[in-house]
Amino acid sequence: MSVHTFTLTASLGTDAATAEVWQQLKAAPPAGCTYVPEVYSQTPGLRCEREASTRLEAVFGVVGEVHASHGLLLDDLGVEKLSEWICDGIGQPDGPTGTYAADIAAQALLLAIDRLRRLGHGADGIKAFTDLALGRPLTT
Repeated sequence: MSVHTFTLTASLGTDAATAEVWQQLKAAPPAGCTYVPEVYSQTPGLRCEREASTRLEAVFGVVGEVHASHGLLLDDLGVEKLSEWICDGIGQPDGPTGTYAADIAAQALLLAIDRLRRLGHGADGIKAFTDLALGRPLTT
């Protein structure tokens, strides 16, 4: 297991309901996380250090805990250009399977989950779409 350090926030900003959740997270952040009052302009977040087998496991563990306990989907890891996937690792010290690549994959997946939820799809529907995209038949 490795310790993974990352910062999470909600990409669509803060309204009155999420402001209350952020106050709760400020008072009692998930284990291994600290509240950050301003990750971006007027956007709070969590700075986390989590021990896990993979970076994705560490990130999704925090995302799942916050969503289950507060209803807030943290979908932003601070990746500004999701299209900057570098297949051969040129220019990235950790290569195509390292931290940067994992952050891009995690943020893309979290953004997709958030948008699908906004379109009315729940966890079962999102899983079904993923299975379908991977060539598995839909089950009813």
